[in-house]
Amino acid sequence: MINYTEFGDLVSIMGQNFELFEVHIISLDWARQIIQTLERSRNVIMHSGILGRKDIERIGTNIRDWISQVGE
Repeated sequence: MINYTEFGDLVSIMGQNFELFEVHIISLDWARQIIQTLERSRNVIMHSGILGRKDIERIGTNIRDWISQVGE
């Protein structure tokens, strides 16, 4: 179930169902790169509870990139 899916699993799900996602994403490698970046920041939050300004800016940039590509 999707509630038990980790970030790393999302690219696998997209790859196994690529025909559903190909109209929305540039490539699986592009999606993997963004998800890995977000996952690193997520891990920092989960382990230390503190996210630095650069991390926040990087997350914002990646989320804006994702939204501009796949829509809201």
